[in-house]
Amino acid sequence: MPDSIREVLQGIAEGGAPERDLAAGAYRKARSMARRRLAVAVAVVAGLAAAGGATAALVDRDRAEELPPADGPTASETATPSDPETTATETGAACSVPEGWSGWGPSGSMGDLTAIPDGLVFEVSQDDISSEPTFFRFEGEEGNEVLRDGEYHMAPDGNRFAVGGAEACAGSLASLTGDNLDELGVFTVQCAPSWSPDSDRVVLNLADAESTGAYLLDVATGEVSTDLPEEVGCSPRWSADGEYLVSSDGSVAMRPDGSGRVELEGAAAWSGDDGFTGLSSISADLSRACLQYDDEGTAAAGHTRAARCDRYVDTATGEVLDLPVDAGQPNAVFLADGSMIVCDDRYGEIVVTLVDADGTVLDTRTLPGQGTGGTILRGYYTTL
Repeated sequence: MPDSIREVLQGIAEGGAPERDLAAGAYRKARSMARRRLAVAVAVVAGLAAAGGATAALVDRDRAEELPPADGPTASETATPSDPETTATETGAACSVPEGWSGWGPSGSMGDLTAIPDGLVFEVSQDDISSEPTFFRFEGEEGNEVLRDGEYHMAPDGNRFAVGGAEACAGSLASLTGDNLDELGVFTVQCAPSWSPDSDRVVLNLADAESTGAYLLDVATGEVSTDLPEEVGCSPRWSADGEYLVSSDGSVAMRPDGSGRVELEGAAAWSGDDGFTGLSSISADLSRACLQYDDEGTAAAGHTRAARCDRYVDTATGEVLDLPVDAGQPNAVFLADGSMIVCDDRYGEIVVTLVDADGTVLDTRTLPGQGTGGTILRGYYTTL
């Protein structure tokens, strides 16, 4: 990792969040190559659409033929940050994975919600689609800009993040809080990293141009799995409970070990639609999902990683559903209990609504708008 980037990350660790212009100059040059590489890779993946079957009964995860995996390891409550100079081991792909790393410990940031939490993390874009997004973390009503000008992938806890490097295998993982900062050059920005809902696991890419080479890193424990099913492809989405990985075209879901395969038959209804970019988010029971659609200009600019809820659908039939709240520019974060947080960017204000599994509004909060090109709710936290 270049020294300029290392210094900025260290400044984040010591000061909580960088000053407004601190990261811009240091990251711009080093990230430009990675952004172009990611733009091409995601645009290609977004164009792939697997044909689903005909309409089927509602998705039932429990009908999966494979046996569920054995219980995974539990993270120690007393886990401590490890030495940033962690060694790595070659896997035969273009990069390497951490070896002997004890992890950061569990995030502990998620919990059951009856009201919108104080901590909200937004990715904010401007009308200039060539500019990089900014991340804002709201504590109550106050917004704090935490990262800007770079190919960042923030975990839902608003603390951990993956950031791409200018060269192969230069992608790193970092934490924003205190001295809890580790740097691991463990992925290539060929496929965007995919964080689990609890921020404790991330799907990373070891690939060269010939293959995805995805692997799963448990950042709580340091455990590594290189046996991810190829079918979930590049930059899979997680089900809201963190049990399933779902292909970015929304056609198939399975556990990280490949068991419990579920066909989402409704994909046949959207996969061939003009402008279909990909699956944005999906519920814990795999029955409901948000899809994003982009015009040719947006796709050509490389801003094709699905996040908005342009279409809210039944995944078994492809039927378009009504969101439980009125929203003009929505995106949605599904929660493990079936509820969801809907974020609506109204260009001047951000309206955030918590809705339970039955569609009842539990809480609403209005925050000041931060950009003119769209605001995406990337995560929330109850403690930090």
